[in-house]
Amino acid sequence: MAALLIPAVLAPAFDPAFAAKPSKAAKAKTRAPKITMKPEQVAELYARVALRQDLEAAKQLNAYSKPLYANNENAFDLEDLADTVGLEQQYEGFADGILADMPKVDKAKAKPALVAAIKRVNQLAADAQCRGLSNTEQANEYVKNGRISEVELECTVPALSARMQDVLAKKGKPAKLKTKKLLEGLAEFDRVLDQAGSRVIPATMTLYAPGKGQPWSTGSYNDIIETVHNGMYAEVTAD
Repeated sequence: MAALLIPAVLAPAFDPAFAAKPSKAAKAKTRAPKITMKPEQVAELYARVALRQDLEAAKQLNAYSKPLYANNENAFDLEDLADTVGLEQQYEGFADGILADMPKVDKAKAKPALVAAIKRVNQLAADAQCRGLSNTEQANEYVKNGRISEVELECTVPALSARMQDVLAKKGKPAKLKTKKLLEGLAEFDRVLDQAGSRVIPATMTLYAPGKGQPWSTGSYNDIIETVHNGMYAEVTAD
């Protein structure tokens, strides 16, 4: 059972090559006052969007990155980010995938508890706080005048003593696991979550700009979700 990764929604899809070539139409329009941010600030905003679908951070990035998009487009679709129904459906989908390997489990009885555990793990990850520390800027050899910034961050994340799949594995193999044992395992994992501490982990984010002084953007900001989820179990050793 893989760690749960709930991505934010990016619309339209970002392409660094596109960002490196702002459209003539966009240049011709009257522009709002230029918003200046350091790469570290931009990375922090992307982390907030990725981890917890932060609407305020998305709004700031939409305003900041306007020069990169033609036809008044936005980097983020705020309605999609606020779609809690879609998020709930993803939780249920992950639970269905896990239960599909447990033929002896009563799905109706077990699914609510499993969904709750998955949701709680993701909510803990969403509370992670990432802070930009430094950045290293260099030329983008693939894009004329383009720039690349490698941002170093530190993230304070929940520290868990065990993964859900490890706790459940001690209750039996998925094919033989029964409802009672599964629910016992989920109750034990709930106690693991109750005892969560915190730890600081390193993270990186690569940003791109079409030229010096131009807005920084990235299409891989969701990578920090995996970094945070892995960091939550950084000190857990496999049996």
